[in-house]
Amino acid sequence: MTYKKFSLVKLFNSFMYASRGIVNLLRSEQNARIHLVYAIVVAVLAYIFSISRLEAIILFFAVVLVIAMEVINTAMEKMLDIVKPESSKSVEFIKDSMAGAVLIASIIALVVTILVFLPYLNKLSA
Repeated sequence: MTYKKFSLVKLFNSFMYASRGIVNLLRSEQNARIHLVYAIVVAVLAYIFSISRLEAIILFFAVVLVIAMEVINTAMEKMLDIVKPESSKSVEFIKDSMAGAVLIASIIALVVTILVFLPYLNKLSA
């Protein structure tokens, strides 16, 4: 195996392609925009309540998991639309499974969010 020489230009281009992918995702996918708003709300609440570093890390991973799953789901859907434009049971199964994975990650993130913020919200009402 040969290794290519490090290149700042290639590294910069990689970041540009990735950034373009994120922008395209946010422009085209409603659920991605919803996940982004959720992430921003969670970040603001984390700042307001001054949550612990461990709680912030746990929330960060839960929220990033959802966004990463949405990126993978969208990429798989777009790829399947190109490879097999006509509908089939296999394509439906793959798309539904990927959407299910995003849903599971979203539910986990919601539960984590509730578990982290509930004690802080209880203090406000006490």
